[in-house]
Amino acid sequence: MLSIGEIAHAAGVSRRMLRHWESIGLIAPAEVDEFSGYRRYAVTQVGRARAIAALRAVGFGLETIEVLLGPELKQQRLVELLRAREGELLAEIDTASARLREVRSRLVALQEGNATMQNICLGPLNPLRLVGLQSRVTDESEIGTAVSALLPRIRQREGQLMGADAGIVFTYDGTAEEEFVVSVGTLSPAMLEDELLHVIGIPGAEHGVTVSFDAPPASAADMWMVLDSTLEKEGLITTNIYRQLLDADGTTTFQAPVRSREPS
Repeated sequence: MLSIGEIAHAAGVSRRMLRHWESIGLIAPAEVDEFSGYRRYAVTQVGRARAIAALRAVGFGLETIEVLLGPELKQQRLVELLRAREGELLAEIDTASARLREVRSRLVALQEGNATMQNICLGPLNPLRLVGLQSRVTDESEIGTAVSALLPRIRQREGQLMGADAGIVFTYDGTAEEEFVVSVGTLSPAMLEDELLHVIGIPGAEHGVTVSFDAPPASAADMWMVLDSTLEKEGLITTNIYRQLLDADGTTTFQAPVRSREPS
């Protein structure tokens, strides 16, 4: 069974959105603990959550999605629906051009991600010792805002102390049920001199996945979705603390611990 955080990550949506879909009957947890209220989902529900997210991204209303989605929706049918919506957007380009660009951007990101996934590496992840700042949010949808607030402060302090970009590390810890810890920092020991920053320890993992891009992907969320889809073939799922390392030369590396995907 998957926690609400794990299925939200696998589908590229927020826990808040999953709860909204549950409230209107689009998706329901397989189990709800009667004492804690924690939701647990079957592995087979990941595909449905991804399908709902994909259809919403291209402008389908929730009522229409409820009609379109059957219990056995396949990827080929989902692609057909996306292509059909692309045609509608072309006919309505004056009012829907922004949506059309988003569809094409996501398709390109997914294609690029699929190509890059040929270079994934499975193995241990080293612990990290960051110097930086942290923020706590209650939902995945707030991560971008937290990063936007923390990153300029790190860049400013880094420039003052070092005069050059030594690389930035982002981590996203969703191990808690109702909280997400966002960390932004650097691995440079020189930053230890800054009293406004603090040391952040990121534990290693015996089993993990690493994949690198020559340049930052257009959508980190889509990249994670493609990575999770690739790992499904190996019976694995990402979990725990997710890492994004941005080097000074633009190379971007994504890492996460992995565990076996239990059968539903």
